[in-house]
Amino acid sequence: MKRVFTIGVSAALVILGLSSCNDFFGTIPGENYDLESTFTNRSKTEQYLNNVYSYVPEETNERNPFSQGSMAGPWTAGSLEADITWSGNPATDWALGTVYPSSQMASFYWKEYYKGISKASTFIANVDRCLDASESDRRLWKAQARALRALYYFYLFRSYGPLVLLGEDAVAVDTPIDELMMERSPVDACVKFIVDEFDAAAEILPAKYESSNVGRIDRGTCKAFKAKVLLYAASPLFNCNEMYADVRNNDGTQLFPQDKSQEQQKWQDAKTAYEEFFQEFVPSYYDLHIVESSTGGIDHYESYRQTAALADDNIKEHIFVRLAWSDMFSYQVTPYHNNCQDGSMRGGLGFGTTQEIVDMYYTDKGLRIVDDPDYAQYEYTGIPSSEYYGWPEDYKDPFEPERTYFKQNTNKTLKQWAHREPRFYCCVTFNGSTWLKTDTSDGEVTTELNNTGNSGFAAANWDAPYTGYGDRRMAPKGGRNTSGHRVVLLRLGDMYLGYAECCSALGDYDTAIEYVNKIRNRAGVPEYGEGVDGNGFERIALSDIGLSENTADVNKIVHRERLIELSFEWNRFFDVRRWKVAGMSVGDDWYYPSYHQGGEGGDIHGMTYTADPPEFFEKRVVETRAFDNRHYFFPIPDAEIRRNPKMVQNYGWSTGETEE
Repeated sequence: MKRVFTIGVSAALVILGLSSCNDFFGTIPGENYDLESTFTNRSKTEQYLNNVYSYVPEETNERNPFSQGSMAGPWTAGSLEADITWSGNPATDWALGTVYPSSQMASFYWKEYYKGISKASTFIANVDRCLDASESDRRLWKAQARALRALYYFYLFRSYGPLVLLGEDAVAVDTPIDELMMERSPVDACVKFIVDEFDAAAEILPAKYESSNVGRIDRGTCKAFKAKVLLYAASPLFNCNEMYADVRNNDGTQLFPQDKSQEQQKWQDAKTAYEEFFQEFVPSYYDLHIVESSTGGIDHYESYRQTAALADDNIKEHIFVRLAWSDMFSYQVTPYHNNCQDGSMRGGLGFGTTQEIVDMYYTDKGLRIVDDPDYAQYEYTGIPSSEYYGWPEDYKDPFEPERTYFKQNTNKTLKQWAHREPRFYCCVTFNGSTWLKTDTSDGEVTTELNNTGNSGFAAANWDAPYTGYGDRRMAPKGGRNTSGHRVVLLRLGDMYLGYAECCSALGDYDTAIEYVNKIRNRAGVPEYGEGVDGNGFERIALSDIGLSENTADVNKIVHRERLIELSFEWNRFFDVRRWKVAGMSVGDDWYYPSYHQGGEGGDIHGMTYTADPPEFFEKRVVETRAFDNRHYFFPIPDAEIRRNPKMVQNYGWSTGETEE
């Protein structure tokens, strides 16, 4: 028996270039164990499973993604959502196009997730040796490991495309090395394997883990990720993508499906998976998070803020979270606040968001800024005159009048920042905005991002956002702290919008709009349709914004809602790619503003952070980014291509390519 599992691990090491057997135990706390002693001891067996869990990404650690146990990706600052002021960050390397097949980023996720997959397989093959644990416990542990293995395959799939599927069969000791070299499996085979694994695990796992087991993968998580995997498989990047039609293995096997007769069926498969999830789990286990306002009705700001808040638990919307123990994130989203007496108010707002993202949020009428006639009066070019900035009184939340978004001023705020939807105020720290923590010895603190402001360049230097805007999503309302937090990796809002996308693709426009409206109702913006919605707003007819009931147009409102609702939650990077819009040459004002050219590449814009108002308000190019068709996927690591003659590179990438 010992020979079987050892050989299986060794085979994985050869196939994927993992470093050694000791790596399988290197991050188990305390000491290194061998397989024999591990799986005959309950405590060590549980520690091994916890080690398998360590590959669940701590996405809030984007500043230090390659640290042990992090697995965070470059998803925020590698997209238009953010610009990192601090130098030497891998996300910036990706955004600027300086990542190559030989780069650490290309190899890190490939190598680490395959380690996690191999550890999960080792656990599955050997956990029944642990007679210290009951058969029931072993069965549940094995199902968790199976689900984690499927999850890690999915995380690889969304970044690299078609994968090497290792399978579970033991490999004989005398297997020739050339037979251990494996080719990539086609998209459809990868998806089937991942989905089947989630299904198999779901049959055994409890519906939902809570309390001390929060963060464990359960049946709800399996069913939700199954639907999301099928959503990806149905999306244009993976489904009949003609651009990638010639990506083939050496034997001619086509890796990206091109059968148009199956194109719609994939959308149907995804739609069915979402419906199965809703039928079993909503609202009995999961529901949209709603906070009631002090005046009755919904507190839209606080409802949305808490959906991704790191410190809040017992949020019924959360499907899968990772527990983390780092203060890095609260530092990077908290402004510098020079001279504040309360130390928990002081951070380094090194994650700045872009003018492009600021302009994505709707006005309080639920309209794009280009559709709202009242917004047009606030547009300007160059350095604005005084009619474009300042505000005559404290600007309050209309649904919760005790909440101040920004204070009366003559020159701190642009008038463009008033009358925006609640999600804007949750996600963007702008000049003159009131900070979240209000119970301080300094009272309510105004964040000043202009050059000589309390969080501006003169005081904070590299701890000031070079776009003039800060990423506020998930910033701690109670102030910075070093205690543990929850990283929300999947929530029900994501599921509703994924389902709406499937319905739109299949021509079920009424249901697509119904699920978009569930999100808009909670967000505090008018729903689409006719008549008055549940918040008392007049609904927006599609014809009023130049749209009709067809897939192309309904997709626009579904996709735009997703980009806003899930902003800064590590989805945009993948969504614009799977929709195949990340290379859009000129913005269409749905996915990118019309002034932006190059999709995820091109010039990004922000305020003039080295100046004070009114010069501060001049919109300028902050950075020029790179994107071409090869950037839809990460490159397969150069070392894997050289090691394995059956491995083929992704579209557009060249073996041996390095920075000049």
